[in-house]
Amino acid sequence: MSLQDAWLVSSMQPSTGDGGTCYGDSGGPHFLGGAKSNLIVSTTVTGDEMCRATDKTYRLDTRSARAFLDNFVALP
Repeated sequence: MSLQDAWLVSSMQPSTGDGGTCYGDSGGPHFLGGAKSNLIVSTTVTGDEMCRATDKTYRLDTRSARAFLDNFVALP
């Protein structure tokens, strides 16, 4: 996993059941703490061409993301 200024990049392991991001996944949430959590930390942007190994998401704790979201939801 790579934590960058605006991006969170994950490497998936298809052999262990962790597939990569694929077509139609864009905009989907990434939860801190897994599927049982309600804390969304990033949204899916892209993956690799074969949908197997890479997951790139946009972080929601950035200044620009928070400014946008503040127009629609109450932020912590």
